[in-house]
Amino acid sequence: MTSNPLFEHAFTPFDLAGVQLRNRFIRSATMENMASPDGSPSPRLKALYEDLARGGVGLVSSSACLSDRGWSPNPAGMLILDDQTDRTAWRDMVQAVHQAGAKFSVQLGPFFSLDGRRIAPWSDSPKVQALTPEEIARLVAIMAQAAARAKAVGADMVQVHAGHGYPLSQFLSPATNRREDAYGGFPAGKARIFIEIREAIAETCGPDFPVWTKMNAMDGLPGGLVPEQAKDYAPILEAAGYAAIEVTGGSPTGTHDSRGPHDRKVWKEGFYLDAAALVKANTGLPVSAVGGLRRPEMIAAILAQGKADLISLSRPLIREPHLIERWANGDLRPAACISCNGCSKMLRQGKAIFCVQEGGEPVS
Repeated sequence: MTSNPLFEHAFTPFDLAGVQLRNRFIRSATMENMASPDGSPSPRLKALYEDLARGGVGLVSSSACLSDRGWSPNPAGMLILDDQTDRTAWRDMVQAVHQAGAKFSVQLGPFFSLDGRRIAPWSDSPKVQALTPEEIARLVAIMAQAAARAKAVGADMVQVHAGHGYPLSQFLSPATNRREDAYGGFPAGKARIFIEIREAIAETCGPDFPVWTKMNAMDGLPGGLVPEQAKDYAPILEAAGYAAIEVTGGSPTGTHDSRGPHDRKVWKEGFYLDAAALVKANTGLPVSAVGGLRRPEMIAAILAQGKADLISLSRPLIREPHLIERWANGDLRPAACISCNGCSKMLRQGKAIFCVQEGGEPVS
C-alpha cells in the first residue's frame, strides 16, 4: 500500500449500487477502434481490458457501445450489442475482466442516425432531423434492449453516455434543446429522456441492475450548458434511480471537448473537477471526477475534501495500463501521460489506440 495516508483512501473498497469495487479508480470509457467487424470485442480488445483489470482499476468501462449498428454512419471499430453481435466474445471478455479482479460496465453509446438520417433533439439545419416523441420512444426501447444484452453477457452495470455534445447530451443544453414539448423547457423536461431510459432498463433488466451516466456539465457553446445548470439535473437523475454520475464536458464545436479546453493556455489538471464538485453538492449520488487528473496528491485531496467519490482516468491508462498498481505499490510519481493527444490523432487516422510517447504502433 502507498506511503501516503490520504492517498490510501483511494484504495478502499466502494459499494456502487450493490456492486463491490476494490478501489475508487475507474477506467473511463475510451474509444479504442479495436472491435471485431460485427461489433464484438476482438481478441486484441479483450487482452486490453484484461490488462487494465490486472493493472489495478476497480471498474473497467467499455468504449461507447452502439445499441443498434444503424445509429452510426460509420460503426467500424466500435463495439455493438445488437442481435447481430457475437455474444460469446462478449461473455469471454467480461469473464476475463472479472477473473483479473475488476468489475465491468458497458457504456451505452450515443445515437447519431435513425433510419439513415442524422438526428438531434432540436435542429435548425435541413441536414439534421429533430426527433419526434415516437422516435425518442424507439431509441429508449433499443437502449433498454441493449442493456438487457449487456446483463446477459455478465456486465455488472451499464453507463448511459450523455457527454461530449453528442445528441443525447444535447437534450440537457439550452443551446441545443429548444423544444417546446415534454422533452424541453425546464430541467425535468430536458431530462425526461433520461428518466425514460432508466425506467425502460428497469423493465428489461430488473430495478436493481445498476445504471449510471456520463453527463456533460458544460459544453462550451454560446448560450450552452454551464455547471450551475447541470447541477439541477443531479437530483432528477437520483430520483429516477441512477447509481452514479461521471461528470464530463465539451462538444465537437465548443471551446472544450473530452480532453479539456482547446486553448492549451487555460488547460489545468482536473479541468472538470469544479463542475463535478458542484454536481456532487446537489445530490446524494456518488460522483466520479474525470478530466486531466494526473497526481496522487490531487486525487487524495479530491476524495478527502468530498469533491468526488470516485476517480475516472482515460489517457493516463493508455500510456500506463498498470498505473493504479504502480501507485498502490508506493511509486507515487504522477501519471506519465503528458496530454499530448497523440492517441486521439491515431484514432482519427483509423488506427487502434496507443500512446505515441511510448514508441511504435502495437502489432495488429
